[in-house]
Amino acid sequence: MKKTAVGLLALSLFGCAQQPSLKDQSQPTVSTTSQPTAKPLVFASMVTAAEMQAAAKAQTIAAEKKAHRVKKQALAVTEVTTDKITASTASKKLTTVNHKASSKTKDGMLVLGHHEWVLMLPGSKHVSAYVDPKSSTSRVGVKNLVEFERNGDNWVKFVFQGKEYKYPVEAWSKADNNARLPIVLLRTKLGDRNDEVEYQLIDGGNGVVLGENFMRDIAIQNSQRKYVQPKAK
Repeated sequence: MKKTAVGLLALSLFGCAQQPSLKDQSQPTVSTTSQPTAKPLVFASMVTAAEMQAAAKAQTIAAEKKAHRVKKQALAVTEVTTDKITASTASKKLTTVNHKASSKTKDGMLVLGHHEWVLMLPGSKHVSAYVDPKSSTSRVGVKNLVEFERNGDNWVKFVFQGKEYKYPVEAWSKADNNARLPIVLLRTKLGDRNDEVEYQLIDGGNGVVLGENFMRDIAIQNSQRKYVQPKAK
């Protein structure tokens, strides 16, 4: 009996040893799979000083190109706008140009505006002459025009700028009313030109017109300008 009781006690103690304690049962089991996976850190390669300088230089060049492009576009807009200026504005701008730089073309021809100062005859007073390349003959208004003969030739006398002059008639022309108009050679100075020019005398007229016969082969006209040539002496 004593041996049997000892055996039962031993089995009871062994069973107790196999049961988990209450403390162990109260704590939850943590799964190791729920832990986040830590990734290794990746470091970018170090940028060298030379690469930084190259990048800065590239940015500077790009900025300069952009500024140049903007400036070029602004100039293009200005050029288009100036093409729309009026003729009167253009005349004012052109008349301020230096005479020495613009009074002649590259091939040496005189540049004349729509008006030019001329010296005629032995006079010392400049006359404002109208330049008309569409008129074949130059004209001058005179006072007291009288025809007469001298040694069998036709002459005329007239008053111009308060003085009386006498000249032989080179030819005759007709006015619109079929009246005869004498043509004479008169000394004319304009710019660096100083020679005799054929003029149609208009009795009672006023002013001087320089026609195609004056401009032929020696001058061209820019109608947007005036008094391009300096006053002759």
